[in-house]
Amino acid sequence: MADRRHHRFPRGEHCADCPARRWYLENGRKYCENGHQVEGYVQFDVDDEDNYNRTGRVSRKQKDIREAERKHLSGNQARGLYLACLGFIIRKQVAWLVKKKGLHPELESVCCDLWILRIRDFPGLAKDSGKSSHGNNPPPHAGPDGELAMFSSQVELPPNAPDVPPSNCKKGPKSWFTEDWALPGAIDTLALVYLGCLLRQEPVRVGDLYRWAKTNQIPFIGAIDLLPKDWRERLPGWAQKSLLTRYIKFQGSELHRAIIDLIRGYKENRCLEFPAVPAQPSLLLYLKDLALPPDVYTIVQDTCSLLDTRFSFPARGPDVKSHMLLDMPDVLLVAAIVSTAKLLYPMDGTERFSLDDGDLQTLQMNWEVWEAEFITPPKKLGSFEFEKLGPNDIWDLSKQELHEFMNWFQTTQLNSRQTDEMEIDRIFPLEAIQPLPEFQDMTDEEVEARMKRVQKAMTIVPPRPDQEGETKPEIRLYRYPSSLKGHAKRFYEVVAEVSGLTLKDLVFVVYRFDQLLLRRQIKELRRLKKEPTRREEQIDSESEA
Repeated sequence: MADRRHHRFPRGEHCADCPARRWYLENGRKYCENGHQVEGYVQFDVDDEDNYNRTGRVSRKQKDIREAERKHLSGNQARGLYLACLGFIIRKQVAWLVKKKGLHPELESVCCDLWILRIRDFPGLAKDSGKSSHGNNPPPHAGPDGELAMFSSQVELPPNAPDVPPSNCKKGPKSWFTEDWALPGAIDTLALVYLGCLLRQEPVRVGDLYRWAKTNQIPFIGAIDLLPKDWRERLPGWAQKSLLTRYIKFQGSELHRAIIDLIRGYKENRCLEFPAVPAQPSLLLYLKDLALPPDVYTIVQDTCSLLDTRFSFPARGPDVKSHMLLDMPDVLLVAAIVSTAKLLYPMDGTERFSLDDGDLQTLQMNWEVWEAEFITPPKKLGSFEFEKLGPNDIWDLSKQELHEFMNWFQTTQLNSRQTDEMEIDRIFPLEAIQPLPEFQDMTDEEVEARMKRVQKAMTIVPPRPDQEGETKPEIRLYRYPSSLKGHAKRFYEVVAEVSGLTLKDLVFVVYRFDQLLLRRQIKELRRLKKEPTRREEQIDSESEA
């Protein structure tokens, strides 16, 4: 008899008829070591010939493999959701312009088309947006084809639309067709909305959008709070930081440079050129905001025409090799206004007299009255300066500044995603941060009343024909902000605030504009000196003939 192979019963079990703890198999049956059959076990069916000499199988229930769903997206999926958030913010901004400022509702479709042209060649967006951690189901807020909805009014491009730039388009250094595709930022939403207004020829200036964003009127500050909750929760850290615009540094000129980059991008990658700005409505708005006399309107137009400039980008002409702020039509208009105001109404305190009654210098500006109408508001502690405060500086904060400082600390310094709740968190729970208050602009009636008060204070100086032989003082040129004094400094500060430029950039563009005028003047003087000589030569030749 062959040796049997014994096995042990599971721990705590034994044969039902005896205390034996080992068992063996024989003829498909289970027996204890003393020969008692263990009931309830059959290795194979003896009566079934097909099962002859086949041992039993142990089948285990297969558990469903559950993939852990990541809370934050990454890669192309994260970038696609980030672009969807920017498109959502653009739609909010356009809706505010239509509702509050009375712009045409067609502005939404124009901005939608511009946004599609901006992001349509993002590498991996179309092919990867439908494959996410949601499995075969489309992601939240997805379009009909499973792609992230960039805009609610998104239109489908024709199937034969080319995905590569036309052959006559030259891709510049910032190409939209490469793998290292530069993602737009939050400030680019305002730039795109401005270009949409430019295509619609709406009287919206760059300084208007900048001021509305800075004073929390147009949806921009705290843009991340405008997004749906499920979108915010899935954004990665770098995207949330980019959309955290509550404490953005409004230093000036950021929006102008973003617009220049976007215009160049559309021209180099899409061969799209934008029309000229509506110069006349914009010029009238600037004169009202700065309380300047209507004579400036005519001189500004004549000066720009004399310099052969245009009100489309680039303003100095299509042949310029390098672009600067002065190439923006809006900035050119501001520089022309400042230069004309210095020419007609000097701010350096030097007396100038007109030669006859038709001279524009018979009217003189009362800069004391003008400066009184533009009183410098009390300087508030900027939110971006909180990180520079020391322990002793905090004691000097007012109640309102202290509240804003605590809001800044809670937003930027505390970990809002901390899962482990501490005892101090239960005792002192954090309250929701209140949105920043909105600042309203002056009404049209208040702006017109201020302009009337300034013009009423202007004086008429009788002409002095005997001054014809004397040399008039030259117009003062300011090259650096440190050279600004008195009324000129305050005038430049107000213009910089209205236009959205920094004081340094404004001084620079006005100086460059004055240089263009001086070059034109020198060129004209040289031409006038040559004309008599040519006339004399023509008379001599006629007399000889």
